[in-house]
Amino acid sequence: MENSNPNSLSGNDFIIDVSDMPEIRINYEENPMSNNINTQYNQEYNEWKIGQKYLKKLSLTEDQCALLNRLSFNNNVFNEIDYCRIQILKQFMRTIEFLERDCKPVNRAYSSVIDELTEIIIVLEFNYRKDSLNYKYTFESIQSEILNHLLKLCENNVRDVYSIKRKIGTDFKYIKPTILEKFYKKIVSKAEIFLESNRHQILDADYRTNIILNENNTNRWKEKFDLIVSDYSNAISFEREVERLAEVNIKNPSLDTIYFDASKFISTHDKIVSLKLYLRYLEKDLNSNRFDRKHHTKTIQKNLFSTKDQIEDFEKIVNEFVITRDLQSAFQKIANIYLPKRKKIVIDRSAIDRVQRLDSEISQKLGDLLADDEMQEEEMAVIEFEENLNIELHVLNPSAENKILKYLQSLALSEVQMDVLDFFERNSFSILQSELEDYMRSKHLFMGATLEAINDTLYDILDDLLIEEDDEYFTINQEYFKKLLNNDQ
Repeated sequence: MENSNPNSLSGNDFIIDVSDMPEIRINYEENPMSNNINTQYNQEYNEWKIGQKYLKKLSLTEDQCALLNRLSFNNNVFNEIDYCRIQILKQFMRTIEFLERDCKPVNRAYSSVIDELTEIIIVLEFNYRKDSLNYKYTFESIQSEILNHLLKLCENNVRDVYSIKRKIGTDFKYIKPTILEKFYKKIVSKAEIFLESNRHQILDADYRTNIILNENNTNRWKEKFDLIVSDYSNAISFEREVERLAEVNIKNPSLDTIYFDASKFISTHDKIVSLKLYLRYLEKDLNSNRFDRKHHTKTIQKNLFSTKDQIEDFEKIVNEFVITRDLQSAFQKIANIYLPKRKKIVIDRSAIDRVQRLDSEISQKLGDLLADDEMQEEEMAVIEFEENLNIELHVLNPSAENKILKYLQSLALSEVQMDVLDFFERNSFSILQSELEDYMRSKHLFMGATLEAINDTLYDILDDLLIEEDDEYFTINQEYFKKLLNNDQ
């Protein structure tokens, strides 16, 4: 029966004919969004790789970039300085170039040496089959370890050039004799010879880098200072070089010691420069956490002062400077210390009248005699040394009345113990054993007993040792050290 309802639709109206449309296949394997995310992730990851990061800075070739991408630094204060890292990487590339050019086996590339060592390690340490996935992954991993070992050698080489005494560890992970013998014979020994003979290719640290290095290595200045002393020619150039050294040690807690030692050395060559450098020492010492007021030895002071008046004048200048902090004014006054001081002459008017009444001839003779005396007095400009001069310089302590204790009073630390802790602080809490021995000797202390006494005193508070021995160094845990400080200082 025919449907009479005009609004009704036949069942065929719901069917769409798509037979003429092109076939669209559904791809179940690829996800475009996922691909974009992976691509972005890979780009960001590559940017963190060493080769990619230094591609432009070092003008790397594609092969060099790929090589450096296999490296990874064990980050530390030294290699995190960009300038130092660049020098390490340059030295690394020079080392690789040397090995590939001068150490390759006959009719083979040097890379075959590293490949052979890698295979030996896999066989002896892992015993993986050559065609397995584990073998392939481990092969690449070991090669990166070998390259990173060379990188560590290069870092120590740069550290040595920059007078950083502490070196990073270079122990190889695989210690079987067969592995170590081949590793050191074929790779390490050749690299070390090259690095030692090519130190000159490492650029000197720039101004900013020197400041950072000196801040973190508080005794680094000593090598440069010794060089300045050994090259001494005159006081003016010496003072200038000391000032340059001080500039790159501006953040070094030992800056005051630089000026103090410079003042000691120059005392036998130029008194005024020595006193100026001593004032600079005081300036830095006044700005430190603790005002030490170190004095020169009596021998040095006798080099500097030949009369009691001179030392009293200098003492007056120093104490005025401690109050005013006007360094330039103090410098100007220092120049007057060594000027000859004329004796006061008291004129007796009655005697003059009597002389005037004398015979003109006698007056003439007397006038000649007086003229001779005046000439002799002019020649007495050089002040004779007072043999039994008792020299003692008294320097004011500007904060003696309102002194705030650095360490908690409840710790009951002695002056000696506080001095030792201050010495550790000035040396970034890590001191070579030999340097600590020298310090203890200068203070007439026994090192073992002194350190043990400090640890015993503080053990109940810290529940641990404060000062510990680490290879050739003595170190202090900085978090423990902070617990000793008076927060009100």
